[in-house]
Amino acid sequence: MKISEPYSFQFYAYELPRKFSQILQESKTGYWRFEFSELAGSKAGSRWYLGLSQGKIVFSGNQPCCWSTLFETLQRYIIRLRDDDAKQEILRVEEQLTFAQTASQAAALLTLLTGLNELNVLTIEEIRESLRLKALSDFDMYFFKYAGRAHFLPYSQMESQLPFLGFDIEVFLSQANERRLLWQTLKTVIPSMEMVPTLNHRSVKASTLSGAQRQQLESLVSNGRTLDEIADFLAQDALDIARLFAKLISDNLVTLRASSMTETTEVFVVDDSKILLKQFESLVASWGYCVRSFSEPPLALQALVDANPAVIFLDINMPNVTGFDLVKQIRRLPGLEEVPIIMLTAEKSLSNNWRARWSGCQFMSKPLASSEIPTFRLELRALLNELAPLHQPAQPMRQRAKLQMETSY
Repeated sequence: MKISEPYSFQFYAYELPRKFSQILQESKTGYWRFEFSELAGSKAGSRWYLGLSQGKIVFSGNQPCCWSTLFETLQRYIIRLRDDDAKQEILRVEEQLTFAQTASQAAALLTLLTGLNELNVLTIEEIRESLRLKALSDFDMYFFKYAGRAHFLPYSQMESQLPFLGFDIEVFLSQANERRLLWQTLKTVIPSMEMVPTLNHRSVKASTLSGAQRQQLESLVSNGRTLDEIADFLAQDALDIARLFAKLISDNLVTLRASSMTETTEVFVVDDSKILLKQFESLVASWGYCVRSFSEPPLALQALVDANPAVIFLDINMPNVTGFDLVKQIRRLPGLEEVPIIMLTAEKSLSNNWRARWSGCQFMSKPLASSEIPTFRLELRALLNELAPLHQPAQPMRQRAKLQMETSY
């Protein structure tokens, strides 16, 4: 299928919302296929398909809409579809349809969904809500973070594939942006949905929770599920689960720990530029690291007391305190005497380079123009592979220091 040049474009990280807004004027039917090279081989997947019908969103996923991908989404957000009875009912409807004799796969999908609706297995509103939540989740994942390339693939049968009117794009983009801001707020409490919540039994016992509430909370966190897995288990939106556990954490009823099944290499970055922090966090997190970013040095120091970073990135020029002053304070923290520290600055001066080396740190120049970004990314990736390779989680000295402190008393 040929792609006309106006409907194919490249974009940098955080640029996709602006690019996408520019092409909303035409009511198109088909798929926007987004390709993110940075996510190749990741759990998220490097391709994202956004299905439109007459300019409205009707589908979102890692491949074009078909029954298997749609059913996966429906099971994710509708718990009863996981029951054996519901599965058997769906199988009976599938067997009654002769897909080979149907005019198209799109018509077959519509016939199947209509049949399930008539049997009260599914309602149209449940289908619509599941697709809405899946699309919002995909926007959370892809839309505001990564660089890539977009192609438009016309597909006229999209209009007859799903039995409901789509979502208005402008309204949807507004909701997606609100969620982005909420996620940014929650990041300070919940750095990753791959973290595992652990019950603070003493606080729970002293709390005003009822017996039923305590039992429910204990049941929820007793199986070692990550926050993402809890959201899936409850068929809830991940953002709602994040907000719930942020409240539990603030009430000291729950704490978070890294999952033993996931990579836990932690990277700290301190910079007074919130734009740089967002871009740095998105990029490094996409490589599999747990990134904790701070725009205020005192908050970073407080978090470092109980953290186990593999590497720390510091801006040199910050209000009230320089990066070099911060290095001295970090080196006084037990277990952080030898953690690699990288000094970041937009001032490519020889004096800054020498001061960084004199402080026992390495030095990296921030990109001053978009043309310098690819080189910066390559240098950053090489530096992380050298200092904090993911296949060798940082162990550390922090743990050894704590052990020495505990055994010295």
